[in-house]
Amino acid sequence: VLALEIFEQEIKASSAAVAKPKHHPPPRKPVKAPEVNKDEPTKLHKMRLMLAHPSQNLQAKPIRTGMDLSRNFAQNSNETLQTFLRTFGEQYRTRFPPEPNGFLHIGHAKAMAFNFGQAALAREQGIGGETILRFDDTNPEAEEQVYIDAILEDVAWLGHKPIRVAYTSDYFAQMYDLALQLIDQAQAYTCRCSREEVGKQRAAVRSARQLGLALPEEAKSPFRDNPPEQSRATFEAMRRGEYRDGEVCLRMKGDLASDNPAMWDPILYRVKHHAHPRTGTAWCIYPSYDFSHCIADSIEGITHSCCTLEFASRQAPDGPYYWLLDALGLYKPVTWEYSRCSIVNNVLSKRKLQTLVTGGHVEGWDDPRLLTIAGLRRRGYTPSTINRFCEQIGVSTSLSVSTHQHVLEAVAREELDR
Repeated sequence: VLALEIFEQEIKASSAAVAKPKHHPPPRKPVKAPEVNKDEPTKLHKMRLMLAHPSQNLQAKPIRTGMDLSRNFAQNSNETLQTFLRTFGEQYRTRFPPEPNGFLHIGHAKAMAFNFGQAALAREQGIGGETILRFDDTNPEAEEQVYIDAILEDVAWLGHKPIRVAYTSDYFAQMYDLALQLIDQAQAYTCRCSREEVGKQRAAVRSARQLGLALPEEAKSPFRDNPPEQSRATFEAMRRGEYRDGEVCLRMKGDLASDNPAMWDPILYRVKHHAHPRTGTAWCIYPSYDFSHCIADSIEGITHSCCTLEFASRQAPDGPYYWLLDALGLYKPVTWEYSRCSIVNNVLSKRKLQTLVTGGHVEGWDDPRLLTIAGLRRRGYTPSTINRFCEQIGVSTSLSVSTHQHVLEAVAREELDR
């Protein structure tokens, strides 16, 4: 509601012309993935190379003060690291992983500037660097081909050149096998608890920790200690489509005594009987972000997985990102977090933007009053203006970084005055 009120105020103050209303994204022709010239370094980003050399990745994430060292899952053995370097080389490899559930906005432009920019700087320094564009397509309810096409178009328009375009769905079969491995190792279990029951379990864990008490029985799922054979049989039945949406899920058997709430048995797989934009009806179970993100990074040989700060607890040395890779015996990339792009009096949440579009409050994802890439393009902003703005605001680890829109407008004026 607050987002709508703010936006209504912006609409009243805006002099942008409004065309015929359209409540849904306009149809777009499929966009070919941009071709890559690895020998031509981009000069869009002039920030310094902030990420450590891949050959130094024995401790993938710094240990925070006071952390229990027995819960440090972010270590690569020297043998693992050397095997990785022989397989993928010593070049930097970053990734830009958008969800195809809406159009990109200026916050995504900042993420692209950093990920593509760091790889470009590594190339310029003779180390080698490349970036993968990977669609995080694990929620078929919200994903559409029109969003995939729009994202490809926006990435190309901003001048970024991925080494290849990938999809998390490319690895669904491999991830399913790894989930079975976790179950067989008694490190994952199938659970029939409802969303409300899972919430009560987590609240019981939190309450016990705050009071310094032992964990009560209600803090644990009643299915947590089922034998692996039973969980495996249920998971295979999930795969065959024998359960309804939300009836059962696969949960990580994490550490309820951990200081990190992200370790309190997060969901790894859920049942969704929805057609997928790429795989159709081949799958009716889909991995969660917690499960798919780290595995896709490791499979693709990502050296540095960069995300915004809301993922910090998941990617902590004692978080599920590294716990899962450790349990599965996979290489652990560096993870690095930075603040989100926040522009005062503007809506950048994709969920809220979706509400504005589908509710008819704006004329589409490319409404020039929105800070989507399509909206900025329609408004007349150039790729170089947007990239220079992202370069100017930089990256920070502060939680409270906000930028005023006049900074973007000032960059545009500077470009026009040249």
